[in-house]
This record gives sequence, C-alpha cells and structure tokens, in this order.
Amino acid sequence: MYEKVVQILEGYTELKGSAIKPDLLLVEDLGLNSVSYFSIVFDLEDAFGIEIPDDAAKNLKTVQDLVNYLEAIA
Repeated sequence: MYEKVVQILEGYTELKGSAIKPDLLLVEDLGLNSVSYFSIVFDLEDAFGIEIPDDAAKNLKTVQDLVNYLEAIA
C-alpha cells in the first residue's frame, strides 16, 4: 500500500521513490497546495476503490498518515 501511495505522490511532487519518506509533511515538505492535495485524495480513492470524507482528508498531514488511514479502512 505504501508503494502505491508513493507512486501517486510522485505525480505531484519533484521527489521520487525513496526520497518520499513516511514522516514527510504533505504540504510543507512535498510542496503540495490545496488543489494538488485534493487531487491526490481523488487519485487514492480511485486506486483503492474507497471514499475519503473531506473531514478525514483534512487531518492527513504526513505520508504515513495517508498510509495508516488507507490501511485502517481497507
């Protein structure tokens, strides 16, 4: 699951592969803005066949937060 999240993130940031660490902050470290952040959420929803409510999405701050959330609802 982590690998798929990284693959999706690579499409929105200049960092690639192992440079994307679990503890990186999505906005501050990866340089995502609100539009790209919610595009990632949509991509994750499509990739995993789930729906991430907006209130839950707003609380996902790090790469690991994304992975933990996806693992919890999978």
